[in-house]
Amino acid sequence: MKIRPYRPDDVAALAALYRDAVEGLGAAAYGPEQIAVWAAFADEHGAFRARLSEGFALVAEMDGAPAAFCHLHPLDHISLLYTATRFARQGLATAVYRGVEAYARDHGQSRLDTDASKISRPFFAREGFEVVRVEEVQRLGVCFERYTMEKELTDGV
Repeated sequence: MKIRPYRPDDVAALAALYRDAVEGLGAAAYGPEQIAVWAAFADEHGAFRARLSEGFALVAEMDGAPAAFCHLHPLDHISLLYTATRFARQGLATAVYRGVEAYARDHGQSRLDTDASKISRPFFAREGFEVVRVEEVQRLGVCFERYTMEKELTDGV
């Protein structure tokens, strides 16, 4: 595994990775209509590219290709964290997340938050995040439950 900063030429590969993760891993907690709507963000290339161009992101590579990524924007918000289905539960999400957390600390942040899915909630809980709010959001008329989670950043933790 190699961890490196996001590059603009990663967009197509990360969009495909995003779709793969949503369709492969998301099926454990979401219905077909939810998955279709959620995965469709990968097809919105302009919006996907714009999101990644803001803030900071790290990419984990396996065999020279992106296998996971984590995006921070603004500096106190984890906006994206995805792992390709075939690389799930191999420590890639942990590696990119912890790198992004270190970046946030280095840039003066004292806390992080995220809007976690049903799939990512346990991951963030293991990393020290706590649920502060459960909310229902809609995308293209389809409802999703998500969890606003926060973590206080203390030295060395």
